[in-house]
Amino acid sequence: MSKFLWGSATSAYQCEGGWREGGKGLTNWDIFCHSDENSVNPVTGDVASDVYHRYEEDIRMLAKGNQNAYRFSLCWTRILPNGTGEVSQAGIDFYNRVLDTCEKYGVEPFVTLYHYDIPISLFKSGGWENRETAFAFIEYAKICFKYFGHRVKYWATVNEPNYETYCCYGRGNYPPNVQNLSRRWKAMYHLLLGSAGCIHEYKKMNLKGMIGIVSDSYSIESLVDNEEYREAIYNADLFYNRCVNDVSVLGEYPQDFIDKLSKEYDLSYMLPEDKVIFKEGIVDYLGINAYDRTLVKPYTTGETCMIANNTGDGVTKNSTIIKGWFELDEDPNTIKNAWGCELYPKSVYNLLLDLKDKYPKIPIIITENGLGYYDECIDGKVNDQYRIEFLNGFIYWIKKAMEDGCDVRGYFVWSTMDLYSWINGYKKRYGLVYIDYEDNNKRIPKESYYWYKKKIKEERF
Repeated sequence: MSKFLWGSATSAYQCEGGWREGGKGLTNWDIFCHSDENSVNPVTGDVASDVYHRYEEDIRMLAKGNQNAYRFSLCWTRILPNGTGEVSQAGIDFYNRVLDTCEKYGVEPFVTLYHYDIPISLFKSGGWENRETAFAFIEYAKICFKYFGHRVKYWATVNEPNYETYCCYGRGNYPPNVQNLSRRWKAMYHLLLGSAGCIHEYKKMNLKGMIGIVSDSYSIESLVDNEEYREAIYNADLFYNRCVNDVSVLGEYPQDFIDKLSKEYDLSYMLPEDKVIFKEGIVDYLGINAYDRTLVKPYTTGETCMIANNTGDGVTKNSTIIKGWFELDEDPNTIKNAWGCELYPKSVYNLLLDLKDKYPKIPIIITENGLGYYDECIDGKVNDQYRIEFLNGFIYWIKKAMEDGCDVRGYFVWSTMDLYSWINGYKKRYGLVYIDYEDNNKRIPKESYYWYKKKIKEERF
């Protein structure tokens, strides 16, 4: 497992489609996308990029692009249609076919157990706010390890415990669509408890691989350097980063985070016996989804509020106030895409050096890095030079961080192909490969695909 991983990434709900095929059970996103609540971009992942039927074409194209690794997630309800109980042989067979195809083309599978799509039965009984979901997740993970553990060397338990709960319970734009940070912290706690339990079970099975977590992490920065701004940075680091990374790498919650939460929230769900589970579930590596930095300033006034630009109108501001903690700031001098994402590749260098200082012994894998854009296919070509410039900048700064002592083991572009971008719908495209949704999901490699193919070859030699 010493080779550097050069790949790209997807997730099950966003790309597979086949939403009622092979005995698959329903998830929270299946129900949400078919409901009236899905009003911002009222589309579904029923077909998505149709990877369920076209995975071989996609993995072959990935391999032809010099990529040696493919990160994808398993759909919990393909394997356990009801979330618990009976295993679906059709689901096991499907993912074995995907793994067969990876093997055929010399591609390392990098498998995520959970990427936002929770079985509807568990969702309706409280989702991650319910402690029992954590233990149902551990049982699901054990089944995945049993059937695929001998074939998969790289595992990730959970994708983005911070961002998922931030959207579900902060912004309130992912199901269950509520704005309640008390519920957010509870859901995140159980996500991390489940993650730690999965890791412990994996290690008990003596499987020859690495298992970690995928954390969206941010270089927390400010435009002013004084004591108040440094305190805002410290608070935002707790809020976005350390609440996941400390638990996953060090096996315990930061005490200053607990002290801060206990002033505002009931933490009775944090049981003393869970401390052992967290300690036994320390990650082998930390997966980092790196997109941009988080600029903050001191809290001034107003109630907690989190607003996201999900329309890509180029106007709506992403604004956040966390009462008593910090506020988001904005640099007027940096370029941003239509969704307000700052194009600032050096952020990954700053982040990696910060992670090296905090967790000097833990390897890092960049599990996602990409740029969403309104790509256009003109005369059968997609000239996405803006994406090439963005990715090239990130790779430059990742290499610089490695030269400065950061142990980075891999890099995955988000995403392998265009896919359903949650409530941003299908117009926001991240893929190295264009999907023509109007022409039978035809695959058209973008200029970034060819650039990445060449870049990997250059970096290898």
